[in-house]
Amino acid sequence: MHTIHCHFCGGVVRDQATIQYQPPRASAQFALPQNGLCTCTPPIVYEDSPLDDPPADDAADACAPRPLPPVPSPPAPPSPSLAPPPADPWKGAA
Repeated sequence: MHTIHCHFCGGVVRDQATIQYQPPRASAQFALPQNGLCTCTPPIVYEDSPLDDPPADDAADACAPRPLPPVPSPPAPPSPSLAPPPADPWKGAA
C-alpha cells in the first residue's frame, strides 16, 4: 500500500476512506508532502477517485475513436454551355 498525502496540507492521510477526491485541474495548488499526519477534515486529493474507475472493458471502449459523420460532397460545377457566345452589339459600329 502506498502513502497518500493530502493535497491541501501535505500531511499523510491515515484513513483513505475519508479522502474527498476533487476533479484534477491545472489551477489546483498542492502543498509539499510532509511526514506529519494530515489534520484536515476531510483530506483533499485532486485526482479521480479510484472507486469511480470503470471496468477494464469499459475503459477501452471509452478511449476508442468514434466514427465521424459523413461529409456531404460539394455540388458539381455548372457545365459550360455549348452555345456560341452572344454577338457583340458594338462590333463593326462606326
